[in-house]
Amino acid sequence: MPMIDIVGGGVLGLALGYDLIKRGIGVRIWERSRELGGLMGRTRFAELNQLEVDRYYHAILSSDRTLMGLFDELELRSALRMTTTSMGFYHNGKLHSMSTPLDFLRFPPLSPIDRVRLGITILRARQVKDWRALEEVPVVDWLTSLGGKRAVEHIWKPLLRAKFDGGFDSVPATYIWSRLVRTTDTREKGGAVEKMCFLPGGYAMLIDALAKAITARGGQITTGATVQQVRVAGGRVRGLRLADGEVESDGAVLTLQTPIARKLLPPEAAEVSARWSALEEYLGIVCMLLVLRRSLSPYYTLNITDERIPFTGVIETTNLIDRQFTNGYHLVYLPKYVSPDNLFAQMDDETLQQSFMVYLRQMFPDLRPEDIAAVRIGRERYVEPLHPVGRTDDIPSFVSDVAGLYLVNSSQIYPQLTNGESAVAHAVKAAAVIEQAIEEPVATRQAVAA
Repeated sequence: MPMIDIVGGGVLGLALGYDLIKRGIGVRIWERSRELGGLMGRTRFAELNQLEVDRYYHAILSSDRTLMGLFDELELRSALRMTTTSMGFYHNGKLHSMSTPLDFLRFPPLSPIDRVRLGITILRARQVKDWRALEEVPVVDWLTSLGGKRAVEHIWKPLLRAKFDGGFDSVPATYIWSRLVRTTDTREKGGAVEKMCFLPGGYAMLIDALAKAITARGGQITTGATVQQVRVAGGRVRGLRLADGEVESDGAVLTLQTPIARKLLPPEAAEVSARWSALEEYLGIVCMLLVLRRSLSPYYTLNITDERIPFTGVIETTNLIDRQFTNGYHLVYLPKYVSPDNLFAQMDDETLQQSFMVYLRQMFPDLRPEDIAAVRIGRERYVEPLHPVGRTDDIPSFVSDVAGLYLVNSSQIYPQLTNGESAVAHAVKAAAVIEQAIEEPVATRQAVAA
């Protein structure tokens, strides 16, 4: 049985390991942190009777077919809960519902004709089958051609500005296309109700189930492991060099973000490193998680069109998650995507918290100090991979020029959005490619011997 080392114990690395081991390929997973899960890990509140919740918010949609299939395999489907959620917009100091087609037609900033064109934009996006035609078109140009300038100025530009830290000029139309297709797939027939799902224990339930399934099939998972370098000799991977020694294997899969993955490549893989560096820009994130004693709004997602508010949105996950699983508390996430030089990325936790609270109270003046039970600040340097217009060919492939060296990470998921569904589907696709790459040299040797 061939043995493959997987570096990274997030949901992508675990899903990949699970799929590979089902294909008869031995796997060892190495995770630097003491806990598995990566961005889908948990945070604990010892001061709130050991309350444990997702560190960041992650949606599961009723249309996530690959994820649902995995839940079935891991016997998690019975634990899955589905509920109706709603979406709102914060515009000119007021909250507006945008959960139904009728809400769209009533949205105050747009004229009647603009509202109709907004609906047409959504319909036209769903009709696009070949995303490559959109990959060469800047997103603002595409949206303007479909919905007009007012919809772009009042809706799309504020959302893009928040998502891409102001730098959206080179963002291709594929971004909005994939977003609209994914979110509108959650609508029931007739388009009036959005359905979303959650696991009572968060994504940790999936992480734990994957880890259990992998070890039950003979796979190995090591946490607290520092991988220093991929070992390469004779033009192929020979194993890994760890902080406490070396291991031999038939291949290494790096599921880390590209800039981090490149640091593990030895001089023998310099050409691979150069190839991967062609597209390696990421936005980071800072996110304030509030545990509240009351609700802020009726919306799961509250989008913000007011440029004075820095958050990407206000995500109140307990408008989806039943509060019996959060000890009765309300969970509100305030994310902001940031470039490394953004002021908010450079603030310490206390300053960031104070700043975010000023803006949150502008939106919700009746929020009182006693409403807040606890606060956590989360920050990650590499979260959202950037794909400028016309750069699809720079996306690195799974298989590199060094035999047995593979890259499987979020930068390759394009044009889909990075989420649980796309990560699991990406892992399944990568496992098939890696299996074929492993089998081809064997077939070649057998042909030569014959």
